Amino acid sequence: MKYTGEERKIGGVVGAFRAMLLLVITILAYAVGAFPLILLSYILFRFIDFGNIMHLLLLSLFVVLGYLLLIFSLIFSSAFFINVFNLKYKEGTYRKTLDDKMAFKFTAYFALYYPTYKLINLFVIPPIKSFYLSLIGCKIGKNVFLSGEEWLDPCLIEIGDNTMIGGRAMILGHIAEDKLILQKTRIGNNCLIGGETFIMPGVTIEDNVVLGSKAMVPKGMTLKSGKTYVGIPAKPIN
Repeated sequence: MKYTGEERKIGGVVGAFRAMLLLVITILAYAVGAFPLILLSYILFRFIDFGNIMHLLLLSLFVVLGYLLLIFSLIFSSAFFINVFNLKYKEGTYRKTLDDKMAFKFTAYFALYYPTYKLINLFVIPPIKSFYLSLIGCKIGKNVFLSGEEWLDPCLIEIGDNTMIGGRAMILGHIAEDKLILQKTRIGNNCLIGGETFIMPGVTIEDNVVLGSKAMVPKGMTLKSGKTYVGIPAKPIN
């Protein structure tokens, strides 16, 4: 079947300008985020003696602390640029070209958010992840546990209290068909989302739902409160 959707990703003059703006914003955000670590490294390497075992031990400690410093500086830098430039995208159907303002926001948001989120996921640190997601628009409740390697659309995702999401789950607020479709995905309170599940845009998961591992929830589906769902597509078993 021949693809009949939109082919142009940049578009016209407006799209070309936004492509350059996207590049500038991304470079600035990551440069600002990397600066504290680079400055601290510069100061440290002026005084370190690689022939001194204690200095090498301190260097090992610095590597770990430097990773944490980089995480926090990128968290605040990317969140700052996302919020200052108002890059949080909204529900709707849009053209897949940078001529479209919302498509530009979507592209810029992911360019800033996803690499930082992947860096956080090198080690599973749920409180830091939840904190970062809330900074960039995710409505996330209390006592939410994110296992690791999740793929989220933070500004279109709502997660209730006491919910656990398994590793490598994909919870999407977007899908690219002939157009870019953006829809909110809502997960209620006290839910258990199994590992490697695939939840498409527009899904509503009510309170006290269990979704089995590797299940797939089609777009727009509602999972009823108190039930357990498994399979592809997800179906209730109780």
